[in-house]
Amino acid sequence: MKLLSAEALKVRTAPRTLLGLLLGLLAVSVLGSASTARGSIGSPVDEEITRWDVLSVGTTAGIFTLVLGILIVTWEYRHGTITQTFLATPRRERVMASKFAVALLVGAVLAVLCLAAVLITATFWISIDLTGAQWRMVGRIILGAALWGVLGAGLGALLQSQVGAIVVVFVWFLIAEPLIGVSFDRFADYLPGGAFNRMTSRGDTGLGIETGWSFGIGAAAALTGAYALVLAAVGTASAVWRDVS
Repeated sequence: MKLLSAEALKVRTAPRTLLGLLLGLLAVSVLGSASTARGSIGSPVDEEITRWDVLSVGTTAGIFTLVLGILIVTWEYRHGTITQTFLATPRRERVMASKFAVALLVGAVLAVLCLAAVLITATFWISIDLTGAQWRMVGRIILGAALWGVLGAGLGALLQSQVGAIVVVFVWFLIAEPLIGVSFDRFADYLPGGAFNRMTSRGDTGLGIETGWSFGIGAAAALTGAYALVLAAVGTASAVWRDVS
C-alpha cells in the first residue's frame, strides 16, 4: 500500500502535465460529442444510432491513457529519480507493479471523465437514455482505457525514454497499423489498435451496423489484456535487469 500511495502521490505532484492531458481529453470529448449530436438534428438518423455514435467518441480516452501510462514510468527516468526509488525499494518488480496499478486506475478515471463529458455535452441535442447494451459499451471503454494505461506504462518501462516511447506510440498507431491494415486487413484486427477498437465497438446492437470483424468482443478484450500483460512483463524485466544511472 505504501508503494501505491507513493506512486499516486507522484502523479498528483505533476499537476501541469496531468491537467494538460485532462484538458486536452475533455476538449476532444466535448467537441466530438457536440459535432456528432448536432449532426443528427433534422436528419432521418434514429436517436439510438446517434447515441452509439456519441459513445464511440469516448474511445478517444484510450490514446490519452496510453500516453499517461508512458509518463507515469518515464517521468522518473527523465528526471533521474528512478535511482533513488530503486534504492528505497530494491525489489524493482514491486515498484513496477505499483506503477502499473496506478496506470490502470488513473486510466479508468480518465475514461470515466471522458464519457461523462461526452454524455453531458450530447444532452443539449439528444436524450441520453442508455440501453443495457450501451452501458456495457461504456464499461468496455473504461476497461479498455485502463488496460491501455498499463500498455503505455509497460512500453515506458521497456524503452525508458519518454520521448522515444511517445514517438513509437504515434508512429505505430497513426502510421504502421493503418498501413498494415491496407495490405493485411484481417491480420490488422489482431494488432493492439484493432483489438482495442473491437473491444470498444458497439457489438451486436440488432441494428445491423457492424460487420466484418474477425472475432468477438470477448476475444478482443482478452487480446487487449494480453497485450497489456505481456508488455508489462517485458517492461518489468527490462527495469529489473538494466542498469540505471
